[in-house]
Amino acid sequence: MEVKGLRDRDRLHGASNFVIWKARILAILDKHRIKGYALRTVVVPVSTDANEKYEEAQSKAKCMILNSVMDDVIPHIVDKNTARKM
Repeated sequence: MEVKGLRDRDRLHGASNFVIWKARILAILDKHRIKGYALRTVVVPVSTDANEKYEEAQSKAKCMILNSVMDDVIPHIVDKNTARKM
């Protein structure tokens, strides 16, 4: 999944552009109505249908975050199991 509108120069390089990157990625996640997955811990639902929606949204948020960072940053976040931890 590609993060539309995010140019290579806008991807996270490290501390030098973190504040600006964070604003951009949160706006993108908000547009897709999944910003909460990056900002707070979301309780895993018990019901099967709700759990499927949770897993899909969590996966989508993680993919968007991974696609918005430079390759040298990926090893630092790829092993995290939630978008918030990433």
